[in-house]
Amino acid sequence: MARRLTMNRGQWAQIGATVMFATVLTLLLVLGIRRASELQSASAALQMASELSSRPELMRSELTLIQRGLETQTYIGQSLRNLASMRETSNQSYNLLQDNLKAARLDSDTAISQPLRQAIDRWQSIDTQLSALGKMRETELYTDSANASDLSAPGKKLKAAVDDMLVKESPNMKTMSDSLGQLGLALRTAVSDSGRNLRSLLLAGTLVALLLLGAMLYYAYRSTKSAAEALDAQRQVENILGTVREGLFLIGRDLKLGATCSSSLKDLLHIENPAGQTFEEVLRTLVDEKTTKAALKFLGLLWRDKVHEDLIESINPLNQVEVAFAAPTGGTDTRYLAFSFRRVRGGDTSGDYILGVVGDVTDRVLLARELEQVKADNDSQAAVLLQILKVDPQQLGSFLTNADVAFRKSNAMLTAPGKEQEDLKKKLNGVFRELHAAKGEAASLGLSSFVQRIHAAEDYLSTLRNKPQLNGNDFMPVVVKLDELMSHAASIHGMQDRVAGFRVAPAAAGDKAKKAKEKDKDKAKKSDGGTVEVEAAAEDMPVGPSIDSQLQTLTQDVALSQSRPVKLVTKGLDKVPTRLAGTVKDICIQMIRNSIVHGIESPEARRDAGKIEEGTLQVSFSEDGSEEFLLTIEDDGRGLNYEQIIDKALKQGMVKPQQAMSLERAAVYKLIFQPGFSTANEVSEHAGRGVGLDAVSNWVRENGGNIAVSTVAGQYTRFKVVLPKTASTVLSSTAA
Repeated sequence: MARRLTMNRGQWAQIGATVMFATVLTLLLVLGIRRASELQSASAALQMASELSSRPELMRSELTLIQRGLETQTYIGQSLRNLASMRETSNQSYNLLQDNLKAARLDSDTAISQPLRQAIDRWQSIDTQLSALGKMRETELYTDSANASDLSAPGKKLKAAVDDMLVKESPNMKTMSDSLGQLGLALRTAVSDSGRNLRSLLLAGTLVALLLLGAMLYYAYRSTKSAAEALDAQRQVENILGTVREGLFLIGRDLKLGATCSSSLKDLLHIENPAGQTFEEVLRTLVDEKTTKAALKFLGLLWRDKVHEDLIESINPLNQVEVAFAAPTGGTDTRYLAFSFRRVRGGDTSGDYILGVVGDVTDRVLLARELEQVKADNDSQAAVLLQILKVDPQQLGSFLTNADVAFRKSNAMLTAPGKEQEDLKKKLNGVFRELHAAKGEAASLGLSSFVQRIHAAEDYLSTLRNKPQLNGNDFMPVVVKLDELMSHAASIHGMQDRVAGFRVAPAAAGDKAKKAKEKDKDKAKKSDGGTVEVEAAAEDMPVGPSIDSQLQTLTQDVALSQSRPVKLVTKGLDKVPTRLAGTVKDICIQMIRNSIVHGIESPEARRDAGKIEEGTLQVSFSEDGSEEFLLTIEDDGRGLNYEQIIDKALKQGMVKPQQAMSLERAAVYKLIFQPGFSTANEVSEHAGRGVGLDAVSNWVRENGGNIAVSTVAGQYTRFKVVLPKTASTVLSSTAA
């Protein structure tokens, strides 16, 4: 900045000196020209004064010739014409003399104006008489007689006038001649003075011209030196711009890129000649319209004098942008560019232009993503580890086993032959049920990593369900997601093994249970055929309170996610036989999630309905006679909405309008068990897929049981599941 100010001052000094010398020289030239003009006029006046000073003597001579000619009656016509000519030229000369004196600005000089006045006064007297003489005609001057020629009356009159003029005007002529002589002397002095002044002006002008020439030569030397320095600086700038990896460029107030930019700018932007293009044109080849407009607004802020550049840098829309260029080998090459801008200020603190810097930050972005991925993986592993530590090892082991079975079963469904739409739909619904069941059990254990991954897989399955036509290739992403889920399950299993050493007490309890089981087997081997009897008896042994605690955890998690308090009341779950433990647990998980999301109202709605804010869920398991078990799940929520179910079924094409008008309530309520049916407006981790009740219906069918539903609007919804004590394949679903 200081160097730039110094250069500006030097340039202004050069301009000032040049202007000053040129002004003085011009002034001297103007004065010289004026003096020369005055000198010319004075010289002309001197010449006329000299000529006029000799006129009186010439006039006297001509008058004498006329006088003698009249006396001798000789020819005097030429003398009369000479006098008339001298009179005319004298008048003109006196007029020119006065004009020249005025042009020479000598008319106010007393030494000149006084003799001039005297000469003019004398001349006017003489001019009057000469005017009278000029009126005489030559042919009227003489008269002829018999003896001789004599003067006529006009001739005598002319003779008398000439004689009188020679007598009376001779002093005037002498005075006029003397006055003109004095005038000539004064004019010679004035001409001499004007000549000296003109010479002085010419000398001064010559001196100033020499000084101007010297200044021009000096400044030419300085300019040559500055040009050499500028050329050297330009070479240095070109070397810098040719070696820096960043793209440097300047943006003017017209938003055009300057002619000077770094060599790497062309490679970074993939533009052959960015100089002269507007910044908007450059951006349109790189980013979308929205980003372009935001960038132009940001540059508009930078032009404001009072804006703080560091503060607004955080809103720079081009801080990091993703761009795609055509790759030489085909396809696209994705790069990440970072733009930064700084104002380049002039001496008056106003921005002259904006310096733009663009760099390729692709390596940095990719490295940051890798680090973020590593951190996310570490955080994910840490979160999974915390989840594992909170889950009972036996429950976790059971879940991993069930999940592995569900994943493998889903994979088997996907790889089974079948190209018809009905077969593909069955595959889709079957995989949906298996994954949804695994998600429900994972949610009951608080394994959010599993819930999230399975939920993502369900998102894709949901899109397939909405497709009008399916083909085998549609299931390839599902296979990939299943592989990821199995890998995740394997990693959790490995973590469980690594933390097993920290669970001394549970491990000891597990060993004790294992020894007791082995002891029971040994006892069974001692009797004939006893092994089968003991194993069958083991299947009917109650599973203990593990189901209850798992369902309590699930209830609180789902209730918290739905922002509504819910109390779970269980009864008889400790009597569930081992053979049905998995089925009962899966059914309860899906029904509890369904009841909290769909059945139990929000606290506000419950208050408006005259209920307590806390909803109640009741799950009971008991024997129903000697051949069956009864599982009941009941909530005190809003009940099933008949109209809403009909409307949803019509929209999904499950029933036709003619059928909807004649369907009984039991048949309508039976629709909720159909695959893909859900009355939820939004999909969440706990409901909205239309899979939960479909899965429940499938499990009941697989165990040979039946399920019934009863409901009263605004009071309750109750599901009764009847399961046979022995395996069966018969299923009936009813609704009351």
